[in-house]
Amino acid sequence: MRKEIKTGLIVVGALALISAILGFIIGFLESFRIVFGSVYVLFLPGFIISFIFFPKTKKLDSKDKNKGEIDWLERIALSFALSIAIVPLAVFYLNLAGIRINLLNTSLIILGVILVSTAILWKKGLFKKAKGL
Repeated sequence: MRKEIKTGLIVVGALALISAILGFIIGFLESFRIVFGSVYVLFLPGFIISFIFFPKTKKLDSKDKNKGEIDWLERIALSFALSIAIVPLAVFYLNLAGIRINLLNTSLIILGVILVSTAILWKKGLFKKAKGL
């Protein structure tokens, strides 16, 4: 189970990095920017945060009702909901603190949310047993 979490977080980290880089580099291809930007803003922060609240994911063939486990469909839906709730709040509160809302600052705020959430996962010890990857 820990191996699946680490693999998922590596994929999410790679998507976050690719989304951030391509959002700035490929300005002339607006369709790529919209797709990768939407993933970066609307999915990735919530996906990482969903592992904080529900660290275990049910297996596809499991019928058990174990406490603290959700399946992949629930995790994806929760990821969108958490991202839609957290990202605007972070941006608006930092705007109240005097940080302007623009593309660079917003991207860095979202990256900060992702990094803080990943640090919390690391502090909880979800990376310790999956060193074999």
